[in-house]
Amino acid sequence: MTLAGKSTHVNNAPGRTASPTPGVSPQRVLPDTRAMPDDWVHLGRLWTNGDPYLAVDAAVRHLWLGFSEDEYFDRIVDLGPEETGISLGEHTAAVVGADGVVRDDSWMEVFESPEGSIAIIQASGDDYRKTLTAALRYPGDSDDPGTTIHVRSGELAVFSAACDGAGEYSMTLRPALPGRAPAEHGAPARAADTGLLVKTRSTRYRVEARSYTELDGASCFARWLLVPEQPAP
Repeated sequence: MTLAGKSTHVNNAPGRTASPTPGVSPQRVLPDTRAMPDDWVHLGRLWTNGDPYLAVDAAVRHLWLGFSEDEYFDRIVDLGPEETGISLGEHTAAVVGADGVVRDDSWMEVFESPEGSIAIIQASGDDYRKTLTAALRYPGDSDDPGTTIHVRSGELAVFSAACDGAGEYSMTLRPALPGRAPAEHGAPARAADTGLLVKTRSTRYRVEARSYTELDGASCFARWLLVPEQPAP
């Protein structure tokens, strides 16, 4: 992504795009002991050039100055994949994506479950929609537990950490539009990249992350889950 002539793309940013450890087999499908539900709804997609996204209460997104104050380079680039949260003043944002082992320049698909969980999936496979389905169904027992975020405004903003959260150097945020998941990964949009605004059904979410996971010889994924812990009033 480039804003005002300033490139924010970092190839293989430390930690978040590390290759699998030599001599250690990538994570593979385990017995389905806590499978995800089948009736997830696709809310939208986010394009990344390798930069992670933030998911934060929309009311405080203006506190993030990823571009204008270089917070992206100072606070995000060196985060490891196990670090799923970052402070915005007294608030916390979830850090979701991107896994450069799955893909570098890539779409990330956003879904919501009937119970109000939000999933961000980065996938690669010959059958893209099938890979997305497998990623949503993949058991969550061994996901890395992460931070907790609060969304008291009832709206979650999801945007590139390389941008500001609001103002001149922010990205446009589009309302989530429920629909069917795309059949193919496809090329990036010709228009400027956009983020998402998601109506939430909880005021508190637990973040769970799963880095590069191999499904078979032709497909893999990474997944970030926002699991509701407290219903909205």
